[in-house]
Amino acid sequence: MVYAPKIIIMKTIKYTSILFAFLIFNLPLFSQDLPFSSTKNKKAEYYFGEALKAFQEGDGLRTLNFVDKAISTDPNFIDAYMLQAEVKSNNEKYGEAMAIYNKVISINPDFPMSYYGSAKINYIQKQYNETLVDCDKFLQFPDHFRKQDEVLKMKSNAAFALYAVKNPVPFEPHNLGPNINSFENEYFPGITADDQTFIFTRLEGGRNEEFFISQKQKSVWLPAMNLGSPINTEKNEGTVSLSSDGQYIFYTACNRMGGMGSCDLYISKLDGATWSEPKNLGSPVNTGNWESQPTVSFDGKTVYFSSNRAGGYGKSDIWYTTFKNGKWSPPVNMGPEINSAGDDQSPFIAKDDQTLYYNSDGHPGMGGIDLFFSKRVDGRWQKPVNLGYPINTDLDETCLVIASNGVDAYISRQAEDSYGGLDLYHFELYKEAQPNKTGYVKGIVYDAVTNSKLVAKIELIDLATGKSIVESFSNKLTGEFLLSLQGNKDYALNASRTGYMFYSENFALKNQSSTEPLILNIPLQPITAGAKVVLKNIFFDTDKFNLKSESMVELEKLIQFMNANPTVKIEIGGHTDNTGDVKKNQQLSSNRAKSVFDYLVSKQIPASRLAFKGYAETQPIADNKTPEGKQKNRRTEFKILP
Repeated sequence: MVYAPKIIIMKTIKYTSILFAFLIFNLPLFSQDLPFSSTKNKKAEYYFGEALKAFQEGDGLRTLNFVDKAISTDPNFIDAYMLQAEVKSNNEKYGEAMAIYNKVISINPDFPMSYYGSAKINYIQKQYNETLVDCDKFLQFPDHFRKQDEVLKMKSNAAFALYAVKNPVPFEPHNLGPNINSFENEYFPGITADDQTFIFTRLEGGRNEEFFISQKQKSVWLPAMNLGSPINTEKNEGTVSLSSDGQYIFYTACNRMGGMGSCDLYISKLDGATWSEPKNLGSPVNTGNWESQPTVSFDGKTVYFSSNRAGGYGKSDIWYTTFKNGKWSPPVNMGPEINSAGDDQSPFIAKDDQTLYYNSDGHPGMGGIDLFFSKRVDGRWQKPVNLGYPINTDLDETCLVIASNGVDAYISRQAEDSYGGLDLYHFELYKEAQPNKTGYVKGIVYDAVTNSKLVAKIELIDLATGKSIVESFSNKLTGEFLLSLQGNKDYALNASRTGYMFYSENFALKNQSSTEPLILNIPLQPITAGAKVVLKNIFFDTDKFNLKSESMVELEKLIQFMNANPTVKIEIGGHTDNTGDVKKNQQLSSNRAKSVFDYLVSKQIPASRLAFKGYAETQPIADNKTPEGKQKNRRTEFKILP
């Protein structure tokens, strides 16, 4: 088992032997003839040596028995008290251990490890003010026992926790219920852009991790089903990320045939109703080190993941790779703004592509593993922000995903209403930690004549730059497609398939910071004489016929169509609404059609394959009585000629 979060583990610095921390730099621990001791009583020293042996063997009762004898022989024997406190602490008898440390302080107030032990117990018991006092007392002894970094970290965490508990963030988690959760452990969720498909990891039998998937029906998650082969196997699969369109999953598998070494990243595509045979992302993404916990960006082109490969800033760091020219680029470390000297893991990139969530034990927090987020501003990731208390607690918080609306969040946690171990919960993320809201466009591609569902290439293009933002394909079985939409952009959407006219749509979102979901069904026309396509991304200024620069995206698609179908002849038609002078509208519509004609000819489309005509307001496709109808009637289209 390589992915499961630790369960019911206190989020404190792991409790190692304070006694050993004290002694290891001062004496050979296992020597019978100790060169240093805080007692001059040989009998007390003998009992202490026997106590150390018992402690080493894990025999707590025997350890305490010999410690008691040592202390009875020498009531000021500091080493014995420290070992006694250690055993008490390891058995969570913190009050008794604290009393022992206070006893040591009364014997020798200049003994720093007593403050160290006291600080750790106060920290475990959430006594943050007292922790700070103890840390400061310990730090009065510089360079002592090489514990300064640990104590400084504990002090930083205690200061944060003190503030966070006094200033809690809104958090009302709701268990996702028995259709998702079970008596097993559920964690590492993933969700599609439309918030309708949910996928997660379940630890079965305490050792076998597999993926489960659920669909939402009328706002209710249906009973989760095992994802099945070829993704799930007799070995562990974990930490899955579902692409925005639900057509790809990226996940982790370890020690597989053909793997790169340790844990690797894999990809699988939804082929109709079944998943394809998983493919290792290969070098340079995967190495002989640990690569895990992928999250894929809204456009499917960038994968963020955790790795302990060389070149990082800590034990494990967050890296990213980008899909370019048909292959994944060499991974890039996200840098010291994100990564720390500790473990930075479980990234989730929000659909806005500007907000990253992840867990870390290297930044100030409640202790152990906390959840953080960072915003990208002007291309640079900002200092991570702790999500705050009570989202983060004294238990380990390890994974979080956010829906497209920026509000709905899903987290793995253990609580009183859990069905067993870790469960998946939903909550509304407070405003300051939310990513920018994004929307989506979804629909079905089908044959306009037969209504049969079609697989087609779906492309979302930024009209301002002409760059393709997202490329996807409709499902070959259902014809369904789903694409994320961000605000503050004007988009062209293009659907194409060999043997069919292409389809274009326009989404004018430049002046909107976010967008509501859009439903768009796409009938593709077979290439037959008389078939028409409205070119929704051909733009002119009012009463002008010069092509605007934003039209180049659509014109390029038309050129590609003509080149892919060299025997096709088309007529470019210009249309207006019924506003204004009929003769002027006729001339304007004709000039606009000719502008497209001339552009195609300039791009080596033979004039013999082209015609143009202005129709003015004679062929409306909508009611001219409304502004919306008039806008639809003002169009450019092309028609297949016999």
